[in-house]
Amino acid sequence: MSGTAEGLAQAYATRWLWKAAIPIALPVLVGLTVLLIPLAVLVAPEASTQAVSSACSTGGTGATVAGIELDAVQMGQAQTIVNVAAVRGLGPYAATVALATAYQESRFRMLANDGSSPELTAEQAAVTATSLQYAHDGLGSDHDSVNTFQQRWIAGWGTPAQLMDPVYAAEAFYARLVEVPNWQTMSLTRAAQAVQVSAYGSAYARWEPLARELTAMLWPAAQATAADATGAASAVCPGLPVAAGSWVGPSTGTVTSEYGQRWGTLHAGVDIAGPRNTPVYAAADGTVTTAACTSAYCDRDGSLNLAGYGNLVELDHGVGVTTRYAHLSGYTVTPGQQVPAGALIGFQGSTGNSTGVHLHFEVRVDGAPIDPVPWLVDRGVDLHAPNPA
Repeated sequence: MSGTAEGLAQAYATRWLWKAAIPIALPVLVGLTVLLIPLAVLVAPEASTQAVSSACSTGGTGATVAGIELDAVQMGQAQTIVNVAAVRGLGPYAATVALATAYQESRFRMLANDGSSPELTAEQAAVTATSLQYAHDGLGSDHDSVNTFQQRWIAGWGTPAQLMDPVYAAEAFYARLVEVPNWQTMSLTRAAQAVQVSAYGSAYARWEPLARELTAMLWPAAQATAADATGAASAVCPGLPVAAGSWVGPSTGTVTSEYGQRWGTLHAGVDIAGPRNTPVYAAADGTVTTAACTSAYCDRDGSLNLAGYGNLVELDHGVGVTTRYAHLSGYTVTPGQQVPAGALIGFQGSTGNSTGVHLHFEVRVDGAPIDPVPWLVDRGVDLHAPNPA
């Protein structure tokens, strides 16, 4: 529900509950969505997309602002919010109101929602849970609220698919803000509350110093984005166009570590290093068997002292072939989901047993790891090429 971020306490902790439920629920969700989403949602404009590039991922550079530490993902989400204000021709105050709102609601996290709120009917819960299919930084369960602003599809903010696009979410906030008479001269709390209609409307004022300092920090880059004729890019990356039955490189970047013995143990895959949150794609058609945090924590970067793959996606391609995609900053798929080659499945990160941002990619045949480089070369993909994806 707009105005509360109670679901943050369950972020990542409840993700495992869906391992068993999602394979059963998702086929039902698609059929229910059209029937259940109100007319106001159905007629909302579709969220825009852009050509595939690392620019459409959500990433930034961590910083301490007004005494608050923000990681790279949070800064990326904040930059998107400020960019949209500039592209719309709104001033810095609009961005400040939006930033204070988003920090109160989600701490600048793109939150999906598992639909577990007891306030929802079974049908509403099913539609809400479709948000898990899209890129997200954490998990919430407050009513049907999703994204950085905790907007509700039941209240007519948009479809779950639209609301899980950070650009659409910011545009939706600003669209309602500018309809508020004299919002430019209102206090930040009143302006935010006029949009959010929150049960905790006074809470936004607490974050005004953070929002003002962050706006000043991010506004120059936002103005540069606004000056670009292409405008603000969507933060949701589309899949790659791949012919049926083909293989594709799982991500762009530089191969920094090959398959083989490393430090006395087998490095069972190949490491591809790119900017944080570079998109990661399914290397071939398959079924998601794992989409989970496999380490003690995955809400921040890991280290060599932390065991596990961090955020891991594993795909089963049939005939004994599986692929693994490890150390992701986040993933966009759920167990049991069928994905085509080139489908977006996550983003490069450094979770788990890792010391830097990269994708650890494995190919396994009958459970045994093999060198992914010659395997993909035999299928027309050169991971050492400048743009393997």
